[in-house]
Parts: sequence; C-alpha cells; structure tokens
Amino acid sequence: MNTPDTPGEGGGGAQQRAAPVPLPGGPADVGADDGPVAPTLVTFVRHGEVAAVHRPTFYGGAEAELSEAGLAASLGLARELAAWRPQRVVTSPLRRAWVLAEALAGHCGLDLHVDPAFVELDRGAWTHRHRRDVEAESPGAIARYKADPEGGNGPGGERESEICARVWGAVDALVAATPGQRVVVVTHGHVIRVVMRRLLGWGASESLDRFMPYHARVETRLTPDGRGEVLRHPEPRAPEALRRHD
Repeated sequence: MNTPDTPGEGGGGAQQRAAPVPLPGGPADVGADDGPVAPTLVTFVRHGEVAAVHRPTFYGGAEAELSEAGLAASLGLARELAAWRPQRVVTSPLRRAWVLAEALAGHCGLDLHVDPAFVELDRGAWTHRHRRDVEAESPGAIARYKADPEGGNGPGGERESEICARVWGAVDALVAATPGQRVVVVTHGHVIRVVMRRLLGWGASESLDRFMPYHARVETRLTPDGRGEVLRHPEPRAPEALRRHD
C-alpha cells in the first residue's frame, strides 16, 4: 500500500513509490466484471469562493466565510450535482464546504456524513496571515515551503506526510464502505491535491502548482486498496496565497 512522504525526504516520496495502477474502463463499468469488490466513483469537490479578505491568506484549516458569489454558486452546484444521483455525501466540517454538501444531501434525500479527516491543511502560525506578512517576518519562507512542503509549512502546522496519511486513510475507509456506489466528497484544495498526488504520482512540490480552483470537481474511480484513476479534472493552477503577484 502506498505510504506518505516521511520527514527528511523533502516531500518527494511520490517519485519513489511504484506507479499507480489504473483500473480498466470508465463510469459505465462500475460493478461489472470487477471481481469481488466493485470500485467506487468518488467526485471530490472543492468548496466555493471565499470572501476577498481571505483569498491571499493562509486560512487553511480555520473557518473562512464564503463570498456572496461563492455561496450562491455553491447552492447552484448542489442542484447540479444532485442530477448525478450520489448515494453518499461526505463533507469537511468547515462551513465553506458544509454549506454545499448540506444542500446536496437535502436535494438527494440523503444523510450528510461529516468527516474531520477531510478538513483543510493546518497552517499553524501562518493561519489567516497574508503572504506579504509571512514574507516580511521570515524572508524566503514561502519559497522554502514550495520547495519542501514536508518541512516548510508554518510553525506548528501540519506536515505533508501527516495530511497525506489522514486523507489517504480516510479515502480508503470511505471506498471500502461504499463499493460500487457514487459518492461526493466536499472538501478543500490541499485535500484534493494529495488525493491526486497519490493517483497521478505527483511529487509534493510539483503538486503545489497543480491546485484545483474553487468548485473544482475531480472525478475518480477507486478501490479500497489505494488504487484507482482520475477520470476528469479541471485545469489546475497555483493557490492564490502562493502566487508572486499577490
């Protein structure tokens, strides 16, 4: 089974693991000729746009309210996702994700499953701080983080290996509990990033430039042994707080 990066590897463990093994077929093949455990279709959805004051900051695992446009778009996306007829809806406990998931579960007549394992990366001392303030206090800190996500996060923050371990474990548990089902997980950018790291073999540092935008939908086909494939995802970009022009 794949394991996350360990301290001292500079966040590059993905290149040292065996390449992920894609499963055959697409959505239409779920439950057909797949052996004793049918794969699960999991759509990971990033929350909507947060208020402008938060966008250039490292809000991470703290609460950050949605913008008016982000809230409206979340409710609209919930109606759209309901047409996919998911059989389970899971959400991070943070309200910016929970709003969309609650609306989706309501449209589908489903219970909402809240799983803290899908919360955003803990930024430690950087939480809610603007990138310019982080740089003023510790010149080069953001460049060091981008080069080494394992050791470069804010003081007291979550290591790359830690977020990988909790997210990958939660995904495996979810898939084991929902064989052959359609599942929506409403979550956060770094959570989706490390899911894609695992499936696509990205290194930790390179994955920071492949961040999913607000309301991104990443469609996957997974088995509980950690294998699977990404079926579809939008064009990625670096997260706002890490962009040089902010």
